[in-house]
Amino acid sequence: MKSLFKKAVSALVFSLALILTANAVPGMIQYIPDFSGEYVYYSDKSFTRTSIIGFLFYDEGTYAVRYYAPADVKNGLLEKDITLYISVNPDSPSLEMTGEKTVGVSSQEDYDICNYLHDLIYEFSARAQKAFLEGIDKIESRQEFPQFGGNVTIVFSTQVPIFNIDSIRASDGSTIMSVQTVGALVSSGDTSFTSYKGVEGLPKDRQDRSFKNKSRSKKITASFEKQSISIDAQWSKSMENLWLLGDYALLTLNTVPLPESYAGKEVLFRDTLIRKLSQSTSGSYILWPHKNMSLQGNTVRMTNIFFQPDSGDVTRDFKILTKMSDGSYSYLTLTVFDSVYQKNKKYFDSILASYKVK
Repeated sequence: MKSLFKKAVSALVFSLALILTANAVPGMIQYIPDFSGEYVYYSDKSFTRTSIIGFLFYDEGTYAVRYYAPADVKNGLLEKDITLYISVNPDSPSLEMTGEKTVGVSSQEDYDICNYLHDLIYEFSARAQKAFLEGIDKIESRQEFPQFGGNVTIVFSTQVPIFNIDSIRASDGSTIMSVQTVGALVSSGDTSFTSYKGVEGLPKDRQDRSFKNKSRSKKITASFEKQSISIDAQWSKSMENLWLLGDYALLTLNTVPLPESYAGKEVLFRDTLIRKLSQSTSGSYILWPHKNMSLQGNTVRMTNIFFQPDSGDVTRDFKILTKMSDGSYSYLTLTVFDSVYQKNKKYFDSILASYKVK
């Protein structure tokens, strides 16, 4: 339950990040500016071994880029973990590095990887500058990319921080790079970026959860402000807007007001909310390939899956955002351990279907 509480607290405070100073890569015009601490990790298939590449935005003059490859016993390859901390000139019309600190570099092969990371930073920055994006729809662009063998298709998305690059495909359709996770550090002591070691596929949640669904329990209505949802007596009220299903699920109802800085920019506010609600939190990583989002009228529905490597927990996170007449958003969050959800889909889906906003 501790992990579910962590996610709930993150959901309660994420809106505060929206009013903090935001910036962009030098020379780049971003639809959704980057917020301090945002990061993205890609699976990089250009290597012959399993590899991930991560980019982190500290502030307009400081970035980090990390290469990680797990040990490969079969091929006698040791684990590699290389991080470059880079300072740039924020006033330059293009990316201009002004300093660098390296961690984990000890061999010629490591220096070759560093050079590759430098190339990626410059190439991604230059291509992002030419991609003028708006909205949340993905945009495909066919480009020449010598580092990846020639003609490629770059898929851009404003939902991906820093370079807005979602994936890169080779001319034969095979994927060269694709997002594994995106996130935002919650504090200076958050090690989620440097601790990430990649996730392939869909991990299975722990199977030792003993939830016994008493589906005939007395029905009750959970409500907060203009929102209501039908649950039952198995749930207990923990706060004014928070209900718990034992140690297995958590439900919150909340409202996010429209910040003054977004007055007249309601669509941008919505798209920024979607991005912020689709990010990893401290030690809990969103599995980007499994995210799902639909937009119909004034309602956004989102389903995300999160994996916590330290505990082995996998949670399924449902969110429903409804735009109100004053520009604010009412939103529901239902977070369930995935093994519990898989065995009780009908039960949880019926709860979600009962959600109403006046």
